[in-house]
Order: sequence, then structure tokens, then C-alpha cells
Amino acid sequence: MLCESHSSLENRNYLLLLALEIGFRHIIPGDNLMEAKLTHMESHQQMVEIVFQSGESEVIADLLCAWTSSSYTHKPHPSLKICAEYLVGLSHLQPFSPRLRQLVIRSIALLGYQGFEQVGVEGFVGLLDGLHLCVEDVDRIGNWEGHLLDTIQSPEGVQHVPCRYWELLVESVVLSPWALDGVTLSPHIMTLLEGTEEWDKLECWMGMVWIGWLVSEETDEKLGTDEKLGTDEELERVTLSLFQQRPGAIRKLEQWVEKLTWTRRQLSKSFQQTFDQAYPKAEQQAAL
Repeated sequence: MLCESHSSLENRNYLLLLALEIGFRHIIPGDNLMEAKLTHMESHQQMVEIVFQSGESEVIADLLCAWTSSSYTHKPHPSLKICAEYLVGLSHLQPFSPRLRQLVIRSIALLGYQGFEQVGVEGFVGLLDGLHLCVEDVDRIGNWEGHLLDTIQSPEGVQHVPCRYWELLVESVVLSPWALDGVTLSPHIMTLLEGTEEWDKLECWMGMVWIGWLVSEETDEKLGTDEKLGTDEELERVTLSLFQQRPGAIRKLEQWVEKLTWTRRQLSKSFQQTFDQAYPKAEQQAAL
């Protein structure tokens, strides 16, 4: 109302920020307390501008709290997408307060990478850098594995997403392997990384690919479908190429697989065969 019908009111901006504070300052982020269904209005763009121009972290957190709250009849507010570009520009408020950090993480989880496509991969990664994400953040809130995968698999993702986010993704997948169930991992990523000799990223990517393969085999077994007899030749070839360049990757992939949470009565035959081939070949390459 303040933005739509009272734009000329003296102290309008102050009253708007005060209303947000009264309504949302003491709500725990994520609580399902919204009873009324909010409707997107053109005036919300003006509200976003006023809030972010204030430069106050708690005021910005109030708005994000309002638009990320939900109930049985109300999904997170569609106007949240308007905030994406402004969120990327919050570098001057870093390090974020704990409350703002939590709400920015929640906002990203709701928007996904698609909500930030307009700012590009570099802008999105810059926002992530200010959050200092850890596995606990990714594991606790939303579909973060899917969002990180979308970012990496975007046209500029391989080039602009730093290795630390590849590592974060595979660590999260190890804890929640079923996040990869039904997810498509682009096969061109591994050949692209091999071609550019980005072995650290390739190590993480092959970890996710093999975990995804094992999850797929486990799912097929539970559903009573035929067991897969072998993996793609390109997958085996790139895995061996990685092991030859980075013999230490053999043990790292084994450790990731050993941490998987489901009962492994037997490992994938393709996985075990690849490792059986890898040891002598990797040792021979290392000796050269």
C-alpha cells in the first residue's frame, strides 16, 4: 500500500522499512507463518529498490524473510526473482550477518541458478563467494546439489566455476547420493575437462559420475530391472586417463565410494574392473 497508493507520503520510505521490521524481524527464516496469499504487483519493484538502496543488512533480510516465507496455501513469493540482481550487488555488506547469510542462502535455494541467469555465472559465483558455503549449508537447505550442477553445466560453468565448488558438490553428493537419482550429468563435461587438463575439476566430476552410476545400479536392483552389464567406454577411458595423470585420484575416488550411505553388497562390476585396470597403468605412468 505504501508503494502503490502513498508514494507521495512524507517519510514513506521510513514507514515501509518500519513495517517490514515489525512484520518480519523476529520471524525465524523458513517458518510457515504466512496465512494470506501474496500477489505480485508492479509496485514490488519499487519496494525492492527502496529496501536495497537503504544499504542496511537487517532491512534487506526483512524483505527476504517476507518473500521466502510460505504456508500450506502460499508458495515463496514470485517477486523474489526481482531481488536476484540486487543480491549479486551486495558485496559491500560482506561478510554478511548470520541472519542475512541464512536468508540469502535460502533465497538462492528457492530461485536456483535459473533465477540468476541474467547476471551470468561470474556474478552468481561472486555471490556464492561471499556466503562461504560449506557442506552443512548445502545439505540442509533446498536442492543445492541440483543448483550447483546447473551452474557447472551452464555454457560458461566449466570455465568460471572455481574448483572449490566442484569439491563442495561432490562432498555433498557423497553425503546424499540419492540427490543424483534421475539427474543427467552432461557427458561432454568430462571430455572437455580432459582436453583442458583441468585434473582437479575432473577428479571431482568423475567422482560424481561414478556415484551417479552406482546410485543408478542400486535403483535398478531395487526396482527389479535387469542389471547393467557395463558402463560407457568413454567413461572408462576418461577415468583411466585421469588416473594416469593423477594416480592419487584412485584412492580419493575409492574413499568417496566407501563413504556412500547405502549397503554395498557388491560394487559395480564396471567400477571395480576400471579400478583393477587403473592400478598397474597408473603406477606405470607415474614411473615414467
